[in-house]
Amino acid sequence: MVESEPKKEEPITRVLAEMPDYYFQFSSLELNQHLKDLDLRVFKHYGEFYTDDFSIYKLHRLDYLVESYFIEDINLYFIDSLLVKIQVYLREDKTQEFLNRYGMAKIYITDYHNKKLLESERVLSYQKGKYRINENLDHYILRWKADSMDIEYRVNKKPDSIKIQAASNTTLLDDNRKRYKLTFQTADYDHQMAWIKWESYKESRGLVAEPAEEQ
Repeated sequence: MVESEPKKEEPITRVLAEMPDYYFQFSSLELNQHLKDLDLRVFKHYGEFYTDDFSIYKLHRLDYLVESYFIEDINLYFIDSLLVKIQVYLREDKTQEFLNRYGMAKIYITDYHNKKLLESERVLSYQKGKYRINENLDHYILRWKADSMDIEYRVNKKPDSIKIQAASNTTLLDDNRKRYKLTFQTADYDHQMAWIKWESYKESRGLVAEPAEEQ
């Protein structure tokens, strides 16, 4: 009997990929955290604006973000080294999830088409035991107020929204052309920003008081 030669096994294809040994969780962020207490390895310092007290960090390594499957970008705003604003751009609409999580919100309609729509339709509908926002609305803002935090969720589903809105709406990375933008900020953020801008104005006009010289 003639013995046949053993078949050579086909080489197994090896896929070489660099797997990150570090991950960052968006859920670890909290307002009023100090800059030195945060792990910002996945963020890049975008710069200081108005004064040295106001700085912005932008997400730089999306591949290290655990929630990257639904988060597209993150901006962090600091005043006096404290985290006072968190801005998140989402990949999909989460209106219903936020209504369930944060409760009833104030809704702001921002364009003529949607205002006209509400002349004949309701903002909310009741389905399967839950209130749901009118699916025909395609451009609106939801706002919630907590004890020490303001939450805002902007939705812009208009197909041509990215082309229509001017680039002037992108100041300080605050891009209103994105479809789903979620913002958390301290309750006094607007007041702090007004002070920062006032200090910057005084400095630009030479209105900053100099210490008196000794006689």
